[in-house]
Amino acid sequence: MKARSVLRDVRAPEGELLGDPAVCIAVLDGPVDLSHPCFEGADLTRLDTLVSEPAGTGPMSLHGTHVASLLFGGPGSPVTGLAPRCRGLILPVFPDAGEGRVPQLDLARAVERAVQEGAHVINISGGEAGQDVQPDPVLERALRLCEESGVLVVAAVGNDGCDCAQVPAAVPTVLAVGAAGPDGEPLDLSNWGSAYADHSVLAPGSDIEGAAPGGGTAALTGSSFATPLVSGVAALLVAARLRAGLPPDPRAAGQALLRGAHSAPCAPAEAPECRRRLTGHLDAARAYELITRGDLTEDPARAGTTADGARRTTLSPEVGVATAGAPALLGTSPYDSHEGASTMDTQSVPAATAEAAQAVQAAPAAQAVPGPEAVQAFQAVPAAQSAPYEAVTPAGAPAGVTGAIAAGAQPVGAAPVPPPVPLTAPAPAAPAPPTGATALGQAPAAPCACQGGGPSGAGLSPSGGAPTGGGVRPSCASTNNRPLVFAIGQVGVDFQTEARRDSFRQLMDPVERDVEGHPEQTKELPANPYDAEQLHRYLTANPWASDKVTWTLNLESTPIYAMEAEAAAGMDWAGTPVVDLGATKDDVEALINDRARLADVLMALASPPPPVSTVYRSFRDAYLGHHRFAQDDDGYISRISVPGRLTDRTVRLFSGQVVPVVEVKSRGIYIWYQKQLVDAVVKAVLGQAERDALTVNEAYIRKTMDAFLDKVYYQFRNLGQTSADRALNSAGTNAFSVAETISKAMLLGQSIPSTATGGNDQTSLYCIDTISVTKSPYCRMGSDCQDVKVGFFDPEDERHARVNMLFTIDVSDEFPVTLAPAHQFLES
Repeated sequence: MKARSVLRDVRAPEGELLGDPAVCIAVLDGPVDLSHPCFEGADLTRLDTLVSEPAGTGPMSLHGTHVASLLFGGPGSPVTGLAPRCRGLILPVFPDAGEGRVPQLDLARAVERAVQEGAHVINISGGEAGQDVQPDPVLERALRLCEESGVLVVAAVGNDGCDCAQVPAAVPTVLAVGAAGPDGEPLDLSNWGSAYADHSVLAPGSDIEGAAPGGGTAALTGSSFATPLVSGVAALLVAARLRAGLPPDPRAAGQALLRGAHSAPCAPAEAPECRRRLTGHLDAARAYELITRGDLTEDPARAGTTADGARRTTLSPEVGVATAGAPALLGTSPYDSHEGASTMDTQSVPAATAEAAQAVQAAPAAQAVPGPEAVQAFQAVPAAQSAPYEAVTPAGAPAGVTGAIAAGAQPVGAAPVPPPVPLTAPAPAAPAPPTGATALGQAPAAPCACQGGGPSGAGLSPSGGAPTGGGVRPSCASTNNRPLVFAIGQVGVDFQTEARRDSFRQLMDPVERDVEGHPEQTKELPANPYDAEQLHRYLTANPWASDKVTWTLNLESTPIYAMEAEAAAGMDWAGTPVVDLGATKDDVEALINDRARLADVLMALASPPPPVSTVYRSFRDAYLGHHRFAQDDDGYISRISVPGRLTDRTVRLFSGQVVPVVEVKSRGIYIWYQKQLVDAVVKAVLGQAERDALTVNEAYIRKTMDAFLDKVYYQFRNLGQTSADRALNSAGTNAFSVAETISKAMLLGQSIPSTATGGNDQTSLYCIDTISVTKSPYCRMGSDCQDVKVGFFDPEDERHARVNMLFTIDVSDEFPVTLAPAHQFLES
């Protein structure tokens, strides 16, 4: 069937059902063949991702090209999409190479980037499925960013034919999409279950006609290809709001789709055949009617429960905020991550205003679309039993792509597909710029010719088919400057290849080790490049080899970036000063009288260590510090802050994982260990308590500060790319500077009489409770300011008012700066 057949009953002029350049749809999928005729004239921008190769003949290129064509295919072309006039962002995440799986972490990167680039709707035709699968904390955080920024995420439920959850579709803030056949019944391969009960719709997913790489077309089956039909209708609803002079509000469009979904009576509700129907079937006409008349209140005739027994939606018509009985689409995730990230309230991108929503003049109406017609389809590969996934996969191609195609099959109507070559999209005609900004306050992207596709590691996969391994399956230039990064983590090393590793082993000095059982004997062993002490010693003597090591920034044991130093404007010495003569004349005289120490000083003068880039010295010292025992308080390093910018390059690590490269700046790079920060606060609190003649428990203070830092370092660990995350990481890095402020907040109990202490002299200490980040209403022109709010409460008397400390941080530069002293205020 043709994609636009879902609009058959919509009562609107055809010209209003082609989308609007002010509406932006991001497609997170396989590489897209932008040279396909259906994309001629489309405003599509491919963004830099970990998948960098051009689109080819592989299954993920087919999957991505097909999905994109269902949205952006032009009128009169081989495939007419649902929203051809909308602006499109292409973010390849599923590579042709391997099994088409990527880690949830990679999907999170793309989601965050799509939000930063101004997407209203994000289409994810893929996911990671399993009985107990949960979203990675970083992905959960990215989805929360979408919710708070008003971005609608639409994701496939997967094609395993099971009562199972697929992430991200199972997350309640996501609009989940299942696949239905021509008769309206759910396809046997479409997943179902309680995880989707109140935030999902069924859409046509059988033999959906779309584009195939090389210029042909294909008819594919699965939830991967039902998903863009829902995303396209959602984009049309957003465009309808713009025409009415309203803010875009994509999440209101999602609620209209849920509210308008229809479901046939089915009993009993808990029966599998009823639960497979999800919340209901996509009804574009009903959803369009609801959004255009601004009525999202509940229809009494439709109130009650869905076929799955879930409560239907109740919405406020003005702002689309769910009220009593609303499904979890506008709520929070039921998954409690190990890091507890659900307590973090971040808000990094402002919603567009009504003035920014003025639409451009519509182009001439497209040709009328005929009703469904039979088309020759690829022979689908039977879905096999799927193993538990550890990564996201797409739905529709071998190894888990929804609507899988037999290997080597030729797309319907396609010319013979040539070997993979760089594919350049035809230069599209630039649309007339809208009078206001697009969603999230960003200007529309200029069209550009791009190439597609590339490799990846294990992880998510496209929706459909049976994967053979774990992961999420899939079911040109950036539109702005290179994204800023201010991340916190630990330094790791990688050599990418055995040859590079062995080159270090050969050049490093061998080591002497005692012979076990014979302490008087030693033996010589080859150098070990993975030994932090040995590598540090070699790089100190040979700093010019520092850039031959692949330095990584890790969140615990997971690399998230490869790091390279900016070009050095100056060099730094390897460590402590070459000669420490002391501060006074007496120190120098003492040195002269100490023959052994004098000899050491003269030796240091004779062979000073070579200078080194400040950034590489920080990497080297931090890597050594990470691997020292925690008991060594003077040498152990727990964290490093990394300021910089993302490049357009990636690195494949020795393990096969692909990570983006960050150019690290020297300003703002710090290494520290947590005990130092805690000691600073303890000292401030004890000093203040002594001045006020108070008695406090030092151990209690340490526990409280450890809790604060653990929240930043573990609960809220992030990629450090969004404005909110950079501000949060800056607050965690600058705990030294906020120690005095935190100490005053902790001692607020001294001025509030407490009944919990029974009138004794023990001072009640406030505890840190919550940390949140919101966009600051006060900021300098041209800056990006975030308010980091740290909440305190009295654990001994809940009747005491809560206290909030507010830090305003400007994150518009590579090095975040605090704008003013912290503000303190009470909260009921």
